[in-house]
Amino acid sequence: MTWRVADRSGQPASPRTFVIEESLGYLINRAARAFANQLATELRPFDVGIGQWAVLLHLWGNDGMTQAQLARRVAIEQPTMVRTIDRMERDGLVARTPDPDDKRASRITLTERGWALRDALVPLAAGVNATATATLTDDEVETLKRLLAKLVAAEAGTLTS
Repeated sequence: MTWRVADRSGQPASPRTFVIEESLGYLINRAARAFANQLATELRPFDVGIGQWAVLLHLWGNDGMTQAQLARRVAIEQPTMVRTIDRMERDGLVARTPDPDDKRASRITLTERGWALRDALVPLAAGVNATATATLTDDEVETLKRLLAKLVAAEAGTLTS
């Protein structure tokens, strides 16, 4: 891999080239922000924030997780998860119940409102994905998902090592 960083005069400093617009990390970050911004716009009429969306997704798949489990799944710090759950509880999306196996922990369960939003919000997210990938072929979308899943799995492996 070659990269070039400009010197103070703006002239290339060496034959190695690093162009931010070609950086995989930069491109993934920009794409993720575009997806998140569009999804946030779609969620706004339902009074659901993008951070709450991630929690809802995980609870729809596995209701009754602990705050710690949710924080790991959503990949956010525990204090941030506490604040997110506080807001969701205030908004009537989730309820905290004591964990019968660990009195120090709480289980987070969806309320009727939390469950009811699934049928409205999931199609919105699918629409955002479809719009964002409209310029790609179905094969390109599947390849992109497979490669990104591979990167995520590799990253998850480095966190557990």
